[in-house]
Amino acid sequence: MKKNIIALAIASAVAAPVAMADAPTVYGQINMAVEQMDVKNNDAASGTEVNSRASRVGIKGSEDLGNGLKAVYKVEFEVQIDNGDTLKNRNQYVGLAGGFGTVLMGRHDTPTKMIQGKDLFNDASLADNKPMAGGLGAFGNGMENRRSNVLAYVSPEFGGVKLIAAAVPSEGTATGDESSLTDLYSVALTYGSAKKGLYLAAGMDQAADDFAGADATHVRVVAQYAANGLIANAMYQDFGGDLIDDGVQGGTNVQANLGYKMGNIMPKAKISSVDRDAGEDSTNYALGLNYSFGKKTTGYVEYASIENAGGVDDANTTAVSVGMVHKF
Repeated sequence: MKKNIIALAIASAVAAPVAMADAPTVYGQINMAVEQMDVKNNDAASGTEVNSRASRVGIKGSEDLGNGLKAVYKVEFEVQIDNGDTLKNRNQYVGLAGGFGTVLMGRHDTPTKMIQGKDLFNDASLADNKPMAGGLGAFGNGMENRRSNVLAYVSPEFGGVKLIAAAVPSEGTATGDESSLTDLYSVALTYGSAKKGLYLAAGMDQAADDFAGADATHVRVVAQYAANGLIANAMYQDFGGDLIDDGVQGGTNVQANLGYKMGNIMPKAKISSVDRDAGEDSTNYALGLNYSFGKKTTGYVEYASIENAGGVDDANTTAVSVGMVHKF
């Protein structure tokens, strides 16, 4: 009996790595900040807030299917840990990967959102790419689109160049029109790595009137250099199409990030120029300092200013934030 138990234990120990080989990975981050908000000429409230900055949890993984193929999957949710609201969907998909690249279906960032450089103020209440773009674009979010019902393709690299494309049918969104894969499509090209060295990217979104509230053509161009603790990038965005006729904010936006890590400390800065086709232009900026407590835990102090929000003269907002993010 003891020999059988020992044999079973040995067999289980040997089999465990095989069984765990395709086990999913649980990951996420908790990002919380105390923020002093000062809102002028706006209906939003001023005062001190304790905010969750896109805290999230997810499950992702892949499984070898043989013949050079593998299944890939991901389910990610934003966790509203500051006020107890329900979970919010983030990227969620299933797909097939191989030598041809990756094809996936589900909910996902559009290629133009994917190609952004390193945002040193990512998920910040005011200093994130979205508010810094001043409400421009057919969706009012500065090309930071995450859409449902996505069919997407990511190519292998060819000499450092990668193609990303996605199509999104309107389904129940359009009024009176038959749903089509061309209701919203997004394409992008990237060169290099957004993590280190030289990175270049360009992308375009094309959205139909009934799907986006305006017949929109949006373009994004990114250039970044990252090495030896330095991160410097610039992003140009053009929000064109028949936007004004449909009451949507059009115009152009240029954003730039600069940060330099020295040991555990990284001072950082961001500036954004918003040129509106209608309404007041804006110059938005943010300053901050990160302190790394460890590989997965970072504290930060930030100041952000948004000028003429939504193109309204003197609709200015500032925020002072002290917070911490822990990744797992």
